Amino acid sequence: MITLVALIIAIILQFAGALVAIGSIRMTRRAISWILLSVGFLLMAIQRFIEFIPYVWREWEKDVAAINTWLGIITSVLIAVGIILIRQIFDFLKKAEKQRQEADKKVLNAVIQAEEKERRRLAKDLHDGMGPLLSSAKMAISSLVQQEQDSEKRRIIENTDYVISEAIRSLKEISNNLSPHVLDNFGLASAIKSFASKVASMQQINIHFESNMYDLRFDYNQEVILYRVTCELINNTLKHAHASNIHIQLSRHNKIISLSYADDGKGFDVNEIFHKTPTEGMGLHNIINRLKSIKAIVNIDSEKGKGMRLIVIVNV
Repeated sequence: MITLVALIIAIILQFAGALVAIGSIRMTRRAISWILLSVGFLLMAIQRFIEFIPYVWREWEKDVAAINTWLGIITSVLIAVGIILIRQIFDFLKKAEKQRQEADKKVLNAVIQAEEKERRRLAKDLHDGMGPLLSSAKMAISSLVQQEQDSEKRRIIENTDYVISEAIRSLKEISNNLSPHVLDNFGLASAIKSFASKVASMQQINIHFESNMYDLRFDYNQEVILYRVTCELINNTLKHAHASNIHIQLSRHNKIISLSYADDGKGFDVNEIFHKTPTEGMGLHNIINRLKSIKAIVNIDSEKGKGMRLIVIVNV
């Protein structure tokens, strides 16, 4: 009785498994290996059902034995061939994953390029629109400064002149941050040096920059991303690391560009940062995603109390 119950359960489970396998054929794009395996599973279920028949009709026992033997042979052949050919499915899944990753990179590249295009447009609008207006206002105020005024009016005019001068300076700084003309005109090394010098002059931090690439240009998209990443790293150090020194090295050897960034700040647990949600670790996640879009190799090394070091390798 126990054998009969076990056989009935096996029949039900094997038919259910065979139906699931057959239903999954479309997901494998009708791979011949999966079709063979699915048919093999179905024949195994039929084989179990045929084994059940003698429990009801004893006179069929000899016929069932012969049928089962042939079903066993056919099933073994189908499953063996299916397993040999199943590599097709793994190749298909690997190809699909590669295509997905390529699609993600293309989308990210498109987003970054659209972002940079909008930055350049906004910087140009600010420079060409607000710039002349503020310059005209400064010229008008400067002409008033030259005229004789009582002390109160002169103080107001001089304050207004100062405010307009600060507005022009801020406008130039904003425009340059949106689309740095140094990067466009002189390349990555000069742009990083310019940004680092500006930060060091305004913050209590030493930034040491070395490069052998002052006269070298390469793909503009790679230049922009490496520049944005370096700026983001410097800003992260200023906000979170409480460092005294930053060391940046940008170099090119043959067709390999390497960017090394290190600070002597408080450091962090790399695994802890990567296990945070993207919103919690936005700075580092953003840096990694940008670098992935140009197929860069990235290595981050940091420990609490020992600063951090990041190395980027890019093929150009």
